[in-house]
Amino acid sequence: MERLKKERQTLETAASKLLSAALKAGAEAAEVCATYGVQTKMALEKQDFHLASTDDGYNLGLRVVTGGKQGFSSTNSAEAADLKEVASKAVEILQFSPENPYVAIAPSENVSKETPGVLWDDALFDLSLQTQKDWTKVMADEGTRDPRFRLNDGAVSISAGLYLILNSHGTHKLEKETSLSWSVMGMGVDGDKITSFDYFSQLMRSAQGAPDKISTTTRKFRDFILSTLKSGPAKSYKGLVAFSPRAVLDILVSGLNGHLNGRSVAEGTSRWKIGDLGTSKFNPLFTLRDLPWFTDRFGSAFFDREGTPTADRTIIHQGRLESFFLDHYAAKALKSTSTGHALGGPTTPPSVGAHCLCVSPGDEPLVSITRKITHSQKEFLLVHRFSGQVDPITGDFSGVAKGGEWWFSGERAYFVSETLISGNIFDVLGDQLYALSKETEVVDSHGESPTLIADGVSVTAPGPKTV
Repeated sequence: MERLKKERQTLETAASKLLSAALKAGAEAAEVCATYGVQTKMALEKQDFHLASTDDGYNLGLRVVTGGKQGFSSTNSAEAADLKEVASKAVEILQFSPENPYVAIAPSENVSKETPGVLWDDALFDLSLQTQKDWTKVMADEGTRDPRFRLNDGAVSISAGLYLILNSHGTHKLEKETSLSWSVMGMGVDGDKITSFDYFSQLMRSAQGAPDKISTTTRKFRDFILSTLKSGPAKSYKGLVAFSPRAVLDILVSGLNGHLNGRSVAEGTSRWKIGDLGTSKFNPLFTLRDLPWFTDRFGSAFFDREGTPTADRTIIHQGRLESFFLDHYAAKALKSTSTGHALGGPTTPPSVGAHCLCVSPGDEPLVSITRKITHSQKEFLLVHRFSGQVDPITGDFSGVAKGGEWWFSGERAYFVSETLISGNIFDVLGDQLYALSKETEVVDSHGESPTLIADGVSVTAPGPKTV
């Protein structure tokens, strides 16, 4: 039996009606992004079951283009009268929009036969609420097995849905997916010692092996949190600092996104121009790829918000800038072609960005790198999480290193708190990049990165002590 067969028919019929209504209302070109989703969620709060909820529904967004002007409107109804009203509203909005020669709705190619397959699992879709509750209990029991761990909140969610892109140039792309996701936020408490809050989240596309994965990831998270109870003093210095995979993605890679956005390049707000492609802008050790075909990641997609097929793509290769994130708008402005980087859902027009950014590993194990560091610097900070700001223009960053590790003579000594770090992402990924570990980590079932060590980063700790 085909799951969501009725919902698919309803969605495709409604999308077709909306597209037809837009063209009848006067649009030269139209695009519909439509979704159907159903989710069941078991939530935990303060170490106990809090609530269970179920949500489902349709959403349809219509984008219309006429004479270089664009209009957009959306609805959560599949009823014919509502669809006609949405079409009229989008075309009406278009009349008052400024003219822009780069707004575009374009046909798309077929999705590559090399894609890794489907994102759907019947067993996950058919899972009973009791089983989902049992899995939530696995997470709660594992998290609270040690009384020093405080589980503040958590959830186990099972989702299924349809994602459809339809346009007046013949594009018709449909993705059907299931997902199991779980997350925990918690802290450690031992007498008067209290750690900072931390969190994790994970994703699976099938039911097979789920209880073991939930238990293993929760235990790993709990043990890490409890390890941070061993604390000590930090020291102020400027020199070598290590960034965990999470910190690399949250601080360094996220700071690049705006400059790699093709619309920013076209509008002149990026630090780079289209002519910079093929030139060296980073340290030769640094390679960055966007990998949307990893099916066990939150950013997985076989086509983008405009129906353009996605592909694994190298953005920066050994320090050389190879590609920008392009949707049809940016591609038209830059006289190029879309790279499949339109993002979003049916409630807004397409935006631009990456699907799943991954930093390529280095050649040396982390243990070898940390031993090498001790020859020039006996002590250094390893940053896990960051609470602060990254200037989107200059790349300067400054903030608190949360859950920071203090290393001494090549080994972790203890964890530190209230320690500030500051630097510049372009310097860190340029001349200041010292090494990348051979080992990598997938962070929250999304991006992936090795540990990165950079020189010239400022560390400021409470008190006058310095390295």
